Amino acid sequence: MGLIALIHFAASVAIIAISMSAAPAIDPTQVNVGFRVLVALTRILHFPIISLSWYSRQWFPGDWIYVPMAVNSMIWAAAFWIFYSLVKELAKRINHGR
Repeated sequence: MGLIALIHFAASVAIIAISMSAAPAIDPTQVNVGFRVLVALTRILHFPIISLSWYSRQWFPGDWIYVPMAVNSMIWAAAFWIFYSLVKELAKRINHGR
């Protein structure tokens, strides 16, 4: 489960860097599909705990912003693990019924 959280955390940090580097190059009147995809991926990866636009930077100054991001990644990992366990249990019950 820790590996899943680590992968999610790395993806969350990377998507912010990619989005921020693409943002200045885009004319706000002509936002392209690629940038919209980056924004959508950012919102998905940061759901449900954090959306950087919802929090004041004064709440999490400097590197403290990584704390809610890490908690969010742990929630995603736990949700994935629970889903995986439920599917595995369901498959086992279906196979025993045959």
